[in-house]
Amino acid sequence: MTSITRAVPLPANCQLTPTQHDADFADAYETLVPKSDLSATEIYCAVARQTPGWVNALMWLRNRLVQPFGLKDAGAISNVPAARSATAVPGQRMGLFEVVSVSASELVLQDDDKHLLVQLSVLKQSHDTTHDKLTISTVVHIHNTLGCVYMTFVGPAHKVIAPAITRRASRAVAKSLPGFEIGVKKV
Repeated sequence: MTSITRAVPLPANCQLTPTQHDADFADAYETLVPKSDLSATEIYCAVARQTPGWVNALMWLRNRLVQPFGLKDAGAISNVPAARSATAVPGQRMGLFEVVSVSASELVLQDDDKHLLVQLSVLKQSHDTTHDKLTISTVVHIHNTLGCVYMTFVGPAHKVIAPAITRRASRAVAKSLPGFEIGVKKV
């Protein structure tokens, strides 16, 4: 159940859109997911738990490589609660990020380290009678030279990783719905 993922401008109603004008890096990827009552937080958790193994391996490598530079160990993307048990409270840690704001339709997360501020929005919007549109947006503000060097490597990797994770969103959401079993949703 893979859906088409495409690069798009940050949505007008995304909370990060006003911050992109002075960002050092910004992108957004959108895909369609099965219509559901899942909140943006639950969708984020469903998607993060389906992170490809090679992405988690890259995060493990990143965490080892940045230790000598005093950057924090970000952990694993997939280290989040199960979708249906997911709740988010501003200030709480959720996987790689700290929760900034929460609504049914948008979850905003961030990681502010000494080298850069990374912000992530997971925005769910109604698309049609069977699908919701999911847009995952990233905005980065670099704090110093270390951040510039870091983004030289991470920026291009992000352009591969973000769409790879977003592509799995449709299946991740479907698997979180009641009645989903062995790849088939019961009716």
